[in-house]
Amino acid sequence: MSAPKPDALFDVDPAAIVPPEPTEKLSAQRRRTSRQTEALRGGRHPIGLAVGVPLRLHPDAPPPGDKTAAGPRCGGCRFREATGHGKHPFPKCLRGWDGNPRKDPPFASHGAATDCRAWWPACEHWEPKP
Repeated sequence: MSAPKPDALFDVDPAAIVPPEPTEKLSAQRRRTSRQTEALRGGRHPIGLAVGVPLRLHPDAPPPGDKTAAGPRCGGCRFREATGHGKHPFPKCLRGWDGNPRKDPPFASHGAATDCRAWWPACEHWEPKP
């Protein structure tokens, strides 16, 4: 009986090796947008992803894929307000915030993940603007 060659495991025809297809590396913003879109399709509000709280869409909310359909949206909610300083204020959901400047609102952070888009279908806590 002959002994196997030491390199027998690695005897592969180089032409048979197929390199994997290059995948596009998405930016952090595009990955976040993708997660938010999936949440909307699943009946969940994107703000809930960022704050770690399950947040369902309003029962009368329009379909997430249709930005022109009638129904309650974040842009018409009394809790959505522009915050921050400078030229570009950031739209945030201020629901549950007592106005204390030393405490952050529970549904807002200092990052883009909690920016509240006006076209998003409203969450279950939506209240119309006065």
